[in-house]
Amino acid sequence: MNTIILNEKDLPLEQLRDLGLVRGEELLIDRKDIYALLSGGRTNLIKLHDISRSGIEIKEMEVKLSLVRGETGKPDLLVHPVYKQSLNPPYINQTEADQLILGEKANILKEVDRDGETKSLLVEYDWDTKEFVVTDMLKVKAPEKVNGMALSPYQKERYSAGRQIELEDGTLIQASSTSAEGIRSNRLALVVSVLMDGGISYLLLTGLKALVGDKGLLAQTNEKNNGYKQAFREYEKQQMSRLGDMITDEKLSAGTGHSRSYTRSGTSR
Repeated sequence: MNTIILNEKDLPLEQLRDLGLVRGEELLIDRKDIYALLSGGRTNLIKLHDISRSGIEIKEMEVKLSLVRGETGKPDLLVHPVYKQSLNPPYINQTEADQLILGEKANILKEVDRDGETKSLLVEYDWDTKEFVVTDMLKVKAPEKVNGMALSPYQKERYSAGRQIELEDGTLIQASSTSAEGIRSNRLALVVSVLMDGGISYLLLTGLKALVGDKGLLAQTNEKNNGYKQAFREYEKQQMSRLGDMITDEKLSAGTGHSRSYTRSGTSR
């Protein structure tokens, strides 16, 4: 999965506003999609309405969004529309492309020379937008724990290489840049622990996409076992602690005559 690499204050608000996704200072995007943007991933499909760009009027269209650092170092918004036909990357052959498109393989790892440096790239196919997605494997970080189960160094290494790994309770996980959460699983919900800002953060991931097997998508379960329940309690504790910190900060700001100028509701469109 991808880890948080940006703060919400870094989001390109004016570019999002041009797409009708900001009203006042309120982002009209699900929290899951905000997380995807901040962690360097792609959002789920987002429906845009009444868009006017370069003299072209578009009544309605579905896109995915992602961020890339521009020449100034600030994040720029990338819009990924739904294509009519996919274009193969130059470093995979047609057989490999067909395997990804047909769901016979979840991903393909390629060693590519770029500017005299060898890079490990993970190639996936996004069925939503009908395009190939390429990820630098150095950007894929394994979680510390999943539903309270710690990943071994070997499991972390395989996860970061795009491989599917199995945990002690039968949970299967795999990194995926075509998913807003950055992870696929045979479970619909997971509580993952990640290293963030020098400490452990708990993330609740729901509505996860299914894993890709040899014969298509694997079945998923919504079972909440004891490991999940315990990890969920830790997640709730951390959320309550952060809420308390926010309330304290608001009181301090009010006491000094300052108010926050940047708010986010994270409400659905």
